[in-house]
Amino acid sequence: MIHETAIIFDNVKIGKNVHIGPYCIIGAPAESKKYWGKDSEYGVIIDDNVIINGHNTIDAGTVRNTQIKNDAFIMKGVHIGHDVIVREGVTISPHAIIGGHVEIGCNTNIGMGVIIHQRVDVPAGCMIGMGGVVTKQSNLEANKVYFGNPIKFFRWNKK
Repeated sequence: MIHETAIIFDNVKIGKNVHIGPYCIIGAPAESKKYWGKDSEYGVIIDDNVIINGHNTIDAGTVRNTQIKNDAFIMKGVHIGHDVIVREGVTISPHAIIGGHVEIGCNTNIGMGVIIHQRVDVPAGCMIGMGGVVTKQSNLEANKVYFGNPIKFFRWNKK
């Protein structure tokens, strides 16, 4: 299901059983000075069983496709930058901002209003708490809960 107000660029591939909510913009050119105004062979690939709620932006890639893998759940008002890979089973809560070239590991939960600096990877099974700021100096490990500005380890993630 793609809402009638969503803007989906030609460089987007969409899998089966995908929901795209109102006022989403998917596949727009990357917000990168280095690549601005240049044609790119890369776009956005959305796998199966993905939910993308309203008012989200997902930018096209510059050096690889931006990818949203199976069973991802993206809530309202999220920005996903260019060249990002969102792995299987990830949940991204409202108003999170994910910079370019980030990879979010499987079954990770990104809380409301989290900001992730470009070129920082978030390992599998993590939870980044509401309002957390992930910087280049963040030393993240799988299956742990982090929160704060900048984020700090809180406890093991007991899913």
